[in-house]
Amino acid sequence: MLMEARLLDERREGIAKGEAKEKLATAKRMLAKGCYSPEVIAELTNLSLADVEKLK
Repeated sequence: MLMEARLLDERREGIAKGEAKEKLATAKRMLAKGCYSPEVIAELTNLSLADVEKLK
């Protein structure tokens, strides 16, 4: 049972890392298009404004 719980935690952690990576990639593409303000990108990607500003 303990092993199953650990594996489940590792899987959740991996999924969370993948989702975060995809949010950053999406924000980078949005910045590259130049059609969105950093505030809108932060809102649409659920990233902090500081994180979006770092991508510039």
